[in-house]
Amino acid sequence: MDNREDQLLLSQKKILESVALGAGFQETLDQLCIASEHLVPNSLCSIMVFDDSRQHLNVVAAPNVPAEVVERLNGTVPGDTAGSCAVAVFQNAPVYVSDTLSDRRWADVRQLALDFGIKACWSHPVKNVDGEMIGSFAISSFEQREPSYFQQQLITESANIAGIILERREREKNLWDKAHQDKLTGLCNRPMFDMTMKHAVASARRHQAQLAVLFVDLDNFKIINDTYGHKAGDDVLREIAERLKRCQRSGDTLARYGGDEFILLLENIDDLHSVTQVAQRIIDECATPVLTGGYSAGLSASVGISLFPNDSLEVRELLSFADRAMYKAKSKGRNGFYFYEEGLTRVVEAKKRLGMELRNALENNEFSLYYQPMFHADGSMSGSLEALVRWNHPSRGLLSSADFLPMVEEEGLVDELSEWVLLEACFQAKAWLDRGLSFEKVAINFSLFTEQQDFYGMVVRVLKDTGLPSRCLELDIAESLLAGQSNELCAELMQLRKSGVAVALDHFGTGGVSLARLGHLPIDLLKMDREFVDCLAEEGADLRLLKVIIAMASNLGLPVLAKRVETELQRETLVREGCDLLQGYLFAAPLAVNELENLLQSR
Repeated sequence: MDNREDQLLLSQKKILESVALGAGFQETLDQLCIASEHLVPNSLCSIMVFDDSRQHLNVVAAPNVPAEVVERLNGTVPGDTAGSCAVAVFQNAPVYVSDTLSDRRWADVRQLALDFGIKACWSHPVKNVDGEMIGSFAISSFEQREPSYFQQQLITESANIAGIILERREREKNLWDKAHQDKLTGLCNRPMFDMTMKHAVASARRHQAQLAVLFVDLDNFKIINDTYGHKAGDDVLREIAERLKRCQRSGDTLARYGGDEFILLLENIDDLHSVTQVAQRIIDECATPVLTGGYSAGLSASVGISLFPNDSLEVRELLSFADRAMYKAKSKGRNGFYFYEEGLTRVVEAKKRLGMELRNALENNEFSLYYQPMFHADGSMSGSLEALVRWNHPSRGLLSSADFLPMVEEEGLVDELSEWVLLEACFQAKAWLDRGLSFEKVAINFSLFTEQQDFYGMVVRVLKDTGLPSRCLELDIAESLLAGQSNELCAELMQLRKSGVAVALDHFGTGGVSLARLGHLPIDLLKMDREFVDCLAEEGADLRLLKVIIAMASNLGLPVLAKRVETELQRETLVREGCDLLQGYLFAAPLAVNELENLLQSR
């Protein structure tokens, strides 16, 4: 017998023994490729299989093939001009290409052959025991050549062995799925979830991360079974499983825990808001009726939530606490979520109410603007006013922006509120001008507008609609928004500034704008961050940073304003160091429109 045939038989024997002994699939597939490469000098071997869609081929083994080649091969679509492997699968027959640079079967991937020196490529279909096509085995050569009879025999046998290995892998995967998947919904089952959660908690302990467990129970599911039958009940559970999949994030684990109970593990959570978002999404998804057997089945869900490490460090307790919280949600009226720690639930429920009230507030015209004047160092009014949004809450009274702006962002109301503020301030300013009241400009904080898609267009449109001259408007831009890459924003501000709108750099000293960049920004005024004023409350305060900011602004020809001036000591220090403008309760609190008009008239 030919020595090469002896080697072939020996390598096949070793590989099949590895399969029988339960060696790893990747190890045995790689071993098969390497053994074939030894028998065909100056060659590389690869194995490709169909993805789940059975539309594309991906590389599963190619131990010596460069990663760039593997990347370009992944996603190959079977066809008659897409290379040897694609053609072999497409035609269900061995393909022997001796010259990749001229053979039409390589027409679509000729560049791959040129880039990596592939001059010949032989491929054989890989099938399972039922004769179903599952992929291909290929030998690529760096020299043009036809395969010998032995090499044809080699590639055929290698494809058969690859089929055996892949068949075993698929069979064991099916066994694993049966043992760890819920048969009805396809989600992971209770034992699999418990094992996953055990690993997740151990990992969270090591990395000091946070987890959340969401226990979901369908309300009144028994009524659906009793009314429409168990088949309809199964249909509902399958549909709910699909809806819950839409609620989970990448990396989360969703399981059917039994009956009409589902459980979701959220890993690496950043804050409470991300948990409540998922919980509310679950409530909303389950509230939509399910169509089954021609009937519309109404549903709702109760969700209980426990947190690691807040509530417990142990798996069993976290599951138990989430279960208890779920029953608490049911006792509170169902169709909602509840945290194991009641204090958290109260906070979340209060935020939820606030969000609903915010939406009503815009519709019911509950917002108003107050105006706080700015003063010169000598105590006289400068003529500039800062517009501050307030909420006339029906039960809590007048709320400042700090009480509700974070919720405005969470509720996605930034665009609506920001345009309202700009419109209201410009309308009011135009009304004052028409009445002959003396002021220079109204300043509006730009932080409200950070989510506007066309900020420049909105400002221009509002100025046109209200008839307010652009010289009467000032936009305050937080320093952090102009730090780093903000060329587009700077360009918009430059355009507005050219039209006459003033621009102030707000919260200066904390946002990270470099000194080199500062001189090129389109700004007219520096507004110091409040921290620099707060630190002046006592005698002997460190004034070095204050002196630097004022000197730097002076060198750039920019006036400096200090906010939140509340004591005489702060005023004296700021004036002595050369601060140009002052604002705060020492001079005037934010004033309602009628109060401010009285002040303007008295000027």
